[in-house]
Amino acid sequence: MTDSSFDVDAAAYYASIGAVLIGMSLTLLQSDAISQKILSPFRLYLKRRQEQLHKLDNAIADSILSIRTHVNEGNDFESKVERNVTDFVLEEDQIKQLVSDICEKKNDTVEVAPIIVGISKDLTIAKVQWYTYLAFPESKSLQIDGVSPRYCRRVQVPLVEFCKELGSVFQSMLTSNAMCFVADASSSLSSHVFATLFTKCQSEFEIPIIQEPAWMVTMALLIRRKAISMEDAECILFALCRLEAYRLQLEHKIGIHHKTVVFHLPGQGCTKILLPILQKLFPCERHVFAYDGCVASVQRGLMHLKCGDAAELPVMAMSRSITTTIPIIPMMKDLNALPEVLAKLPHRVAGIVEAWISSVDALIALKENERKNMYTPFVCRMEYLLGEDPKMEKDGVDERSRLALTNILQYITGSRSRPLDETILDAAQSVLVDLRTEYRSETKKYSKIDQKMRTEIEDCAFVHRMILLGDKTLPDTVAPKKEWSLKAAKKLTSCACCFPGEDEEEEGSEAGDEPASFTSSFGNEKNNFVDGKMKFAFDPTAFTGMK
Repeated sequence: MTDSSFDVDAAAYYASIGAVLIGMSLTLLQSDAISQKILSPFRLYLKRRQEQLHKLDNAIADSILSIRTHVNEGNDFESKVERNVTDFVLEEDQIKQLVSDICEKKNDTVEVAPIIVGISKDLTIAKVQWYTYLAFPESKSLQIDGVSPRYCRRVQVPLVEFCKELGSVFQSMLTSNAMCFVADASSSLSSHVFATLFTKCQSEFEIPIIQEPAWMVTMALLIRRKAISMEDAECILFALCRLEAYRLQLEHKIGIHHKTVVFHLPGQGCTKILLPILQKLFPCERHVFAYDGCVASVQRGLMHLKCGDAAELPVMAMSRSITTTIPIIPMMKDLNALPEVLAKLPHRVAGIVEAWISSVDALIALKENERKNMYTPFVCRMEYLLGEDPKMEKDGVDERSRLALTNILQYITGSRSRPLDETILDAAQSVLVDLRTEYRSETKKYSKIDQKMRTEIEDCAFVHRMILLGDKTLPDTVAPKKEWSLKAAKKLTSCACCFPGEDEEEEGSEAGDEPASFTSSFGNEKNNFVDGKMKFAFDPTAFTGMK
């Protein structure tokens, strides 16, 4: 299992075949409770992984079908009818013309850019080729508020060839719009909060949000399966992200003051594979990493599985019951002891825990090499925004919550040097108060997690030695202060098992300061998260359960 060539997904596939070959009843194995008793932790992990991949493949297919139905105004066309109304753009000159249709300004028509319906194969044309499906809206339908746009042109085009051509054109185009990428480790609580804020305060901010796009999930899975090269994957992600921002620009949804488009990545399960690539492609754009505690994220993930989210998410988004519960990259290869502790948890809880760990691991890994990759995100603890931090005194909750809100809005809008208008902040604060009330009401509906399961969840996170649990903060979490910083103080005087002291958080390294090191103690004798005297980033004896 320590061999670098070991592929968990491939092993999961062959393990399922092996179960049949040895005559083991698949019906019996389908019961996770029974599987927990009769399978070894390693076999159980592989079985669960195979089920996750099957569920993920079906979800991607269902998502594309749902978006196509939306484009077809609610009609579920048969494949033959669908092909008759689709333009097949396959030749090089046709692809160049399509890109020209999207990007070149035309004096006699209203400009529109297509939505991304999905990414898929077309076995009637080629067995190994991947295609992207686009739909162009009618310009007139975009001008009617509250009415879904009508789509007048549907296009199928080879994914790599199209994105190479589109990307080269976008690279030569100047843009005044900024992009802000939000990665999540909160079972999409951050997506709900930010989308609600910018939607309800649309007139104040004029900041559109691309919320958990389904095509990004497909891309994450293709990269994981090495179905496309990393070079092509980078080209595709660059081109399609720029296309999404360009579409919103043409639709006049980007305001003249802040000129920002927010991309919320699709759930904590995709973060580990997408975030490093997006940071490499867009190092000078804004990046946010939003997180919540592992237990709270598990409870929220279970709620997504139980209640669904179709009414809240846009049609182009992937369901949170998938993106919060399935890690695209399994963590067993990096954490060999993980299957044994995950085996103690029900399969749904285990999936959410592993997805959360994988997302936080992505942040820590990037932080360890931040000098090279220039990853300096706004690390946002959702409890600060929602006023649920147990360390906050009740009298100061509203003030600290408003400070946290001001800080994140200043960063996303790029307006730290020119303070936001108080009327805008008041409107955002009003929405946040409603969100806080909704959050507290929502948490009452969460599945109860007893102390035994809390401890088992802690044990899973403890396998990753650099993750802080309970009420602890992740590296460089921005504390609610008027003079906030993206870099935490280089040295903390509190003991490693305690919450950082009020005066010790976010003293703020200046641009020229040496960044704090958060590398694993296994690689460095000295770890700057504490005073260099302890090897672990926290005291393992200090945990008695989360709140």
